[in-house]
Amino acid sequence: MITGRILGAVATLLISSTGAAAAQHPLMTLPLDDPAYVQLDGLVQLGCGSARISAFRPFMVKDVRAALRTAKGEPACTGRVLDVLTGRFLADSVAADSARLTDAHRVRLGGEASLQGTALHGGEVEPLWEDVRPTSTGTPPAVGLAKVRVSFDGGPNVALVTEAYGETSSRNDPTVRANQFRSTSGVLDFSEAYATGKLGPVVISVGRGREAWIGDGLESMVLSANGPALDRISVTAQWTHFEFKALIAELNDVVLSPAVDSVPDSLGTSRWHRMLAAHALTWRPSHKVELTVGETALIPKQGGGVDLNFANPLMVYQVTQNDRGRTTNPAGNVNLTAFGSVRANLDRFSLQGDLLIDDIQIDAADRRTFPDLLAYNLRATYALALPMPTSIGLQYRRVGSFTYLESFYTNTWQQYDQPVGSELGPDADQGRAFVDVWPLGKLHVSAGLSRWRRGSQRIFTRPPPARAGHAGDPFPYATGDRPDVQSAWMGDASVEWLDAIIPLTLQFQAARVDNVNNLPTPAATYGRFQLVATYRFRYP
Repeated sequence: MITGRILGAVATLLISSTGAAAAQHPLMTLPLDDPAYVQLDGLVQLGCGSARISAFRPFMVKDVRAALRTAKGEPACTGRVLDVLTGRFLADSVAADSARLTDAHRVRLGGEASLQGTALHGGEVEPLWEDVRPTSTGTPPAVGLAKVRVSFDGGPNVALVTEAYGETSSRNDPTVRANQFRSTSGVLDFSEAYATGKLGPVVISVGRGREAWIGDGLESMVLSANGPALDRISVTAQWTHFEFKALIAELNDVVLSPAVDSVPDSLGTSRWHRMLAAHALTWRPSHKVELTVGETALIPKQGGGVDLNFANPLMVYQVTQNDRGRTTNPAGNVNLTAFGSVRANLDRFSLQGDLLIDDIQIDAADRRTFPDLLAYNLRATYALALPMPTSIGLQYRRVGSFTYLESFYTNTWQQYDQPVGSELGPDADQGRAFVDVWPLGKLHVSAGLSRWRRGSQRIFTRPPPARAGHAGDPFPYATGDRPDVQSAWMGDASVEWLDAIIPLTLQFQAARVDNVNNLPTPAATYGRFQLVATYRFRYP
């Protein structure tokens, strides 16, 4: 009898937690590590164009629900993965939203606890923009993480969320922005804290959150979530065939000094406050095709403040930078980029192409002196006609030798020495072949083989290398203290149990690296094994 009561209580807890997604506020965003992102990406790779929700992450709950309702009527979407997602996000959602209208002031408490175990062989390879490092400076063998999340339901058009977390060790975690807690290696901080309001098609969000634009998961050539969360103001406007996104965010300050940055002694030590502005427009002629164009601006200023002309999302940054009222100090010049992306589902094929233009030479004289600063991502998958949902794919990413780098570190495309753009960093490329299998709607198995190369440039180099005179240089570019191109064959495999309550991830990576850290050294082998187990209660 006691055993039956315990099992009944556990079942009740699991059922109530499973229905938590349906009770979420429509304006709440899904954290970027939520299992639903892997499942939605899997649907797209299997030919389900309706599961491609937006070029901008994180997704709002209302948009996930809308996409799943559309996907239920698309033959290519039917199957075990869609069933799991609809069971999580659409079950009782109408009843929950109706109850919300009569109880418009509700506080909701949730939490998450994770334990991560990591075993390294030979050293640490991740993250890819860093040097290969000894095991002692890599990911610790065991890391605990706990999150407490409080949300306030202010009715159908207002939502507030705050999430605090504690992590036992911040070593080799590029998402951490807080100082270590007292004399420990752990941190206490807020990972999310935002207020969101909706008026017609426009949603405005103010506060801290992670952003990833036109990429794959956390990764993007333009704006990735590989580094710390941003304190930002974002605006989203959605119509049937168009979506507009804009944000302005605060990046970390940078202090230039003659000793570190090779600036004139007369400048002395100076602090620069750095802001990021971005806007983009997506056109969807159908649910199978998306096209996005946009711009970003990294704005350094002494003494703080905001350039309101860059805060205006309706002005073109390429024109705004030439305003006569702006500073002419070289370290205060704005680092602008333009980008475009095309994503499409064609029968069993899923295609994606992303291009970032950091700088491009138009004049013939400049082309003989300065290299173009480009980055791009090409990705194609094909859904196999097998009883078990399976897709195979090819991907190639390339970041130019001087892309993301500027004359002064104030203008370099980094935050806390981590890349704001691609995880590859500058002067690197990677080609990968992979396969994804879905034995169950919650069980995802993947494996891949890749070739990774990188030259001598690093995103954290101070002062940044001068690009003048390097037009036509070979890629990747190796010189000076790093005379050789580093190259590696890498294999990876993962098994994920994508449950909304108890997700589990098992990952394995092996790399055979030549010329480690661009030095003439014998080839070395590195291995990485990681297990992450999580319990989520009414989360997110």
